[in-house]
Amino acid sequence: MIKLTIDNSNFINKIKSYTNAVEELTKPSVVDEVAKAAFAITGEKFVLDLDRYAAQNPKKMHHVYEWGNVGNPKARLFVVERLAILNGSLTVSYSFLPSRTPVPVPPEMLAPGRTGKSVQAKNIFRDKARVMEEGAPITFSSQRVLAFLGSNGPTFVAPGTIINILNPGGVESKNAFADYMVEWYSMNPNKIMQSSGFYEALIKDASKAINDGQGVAGVIKAAKALADKVGGTIKEIA
Repeated sequence: MIKLTIDNSNFINKIKSYTNAVEELTKPSVVDEVAKAAFAITGEKFVLDLDRYAAQNPKKMHHVYEWGNVGNPKARLFVVERLAILNGSLTVSYSFLPSRTPVPVPPEMLAPGRTGKSVQAKNIFRDKARVMEEGAPITFSSQRVLAFLGSNGPTFVAPGTIINILNPGGVESKNAFADYMVEWYSMNPNKIMQSSGFYEALIKDASKAINDGQGVAGVIKAAKALADKVGGTIKEIA
């Protein structure tokens, strides 16, 4: 009778290496990369969906685009921000950008009046998006003669007059952007990620790294490379 003792330590070490590499897919080193990719993938879809929604609902979203360009991707006055990632949990927020285009002057105000004068000054409402989104009443004292188009035609206001604007941007624009964003992100990210092909690509790349004997380091490297490829380095989407 021959008794053999097989040294299976090499086999066991390989199994452990495979197991550790697979388990790494559920750890922060990888799930945080997935979250970075998710921000880029879902964020790009969010801004495009908002552009379409804004074009269809200008009274609600006119304030987060430059004047006369509601829904135009090149005229957005907002950015979506990636604030934090922890153990795969992603925190998303937004900031408003300053407007850079003059407030439109109605044609009626450009024609010379009885005195032969017309509106010449073109003002820029820099905080247009933020002020109209907040919707809080505005009160200020005019520093010079102000002109606006009222229901009875052009109206002029003398310097020092107290101006009260109850609903800057209109009632519909108040909190409209924030409400849309909360609703959109509560409904869409998971199904977008499921249909994006990202998970399948990650499994494929991680499997290749494991089969090539790259172990845990290879899985982490594959996850980071794939996340970077889809925009994982992006922290703001405008």
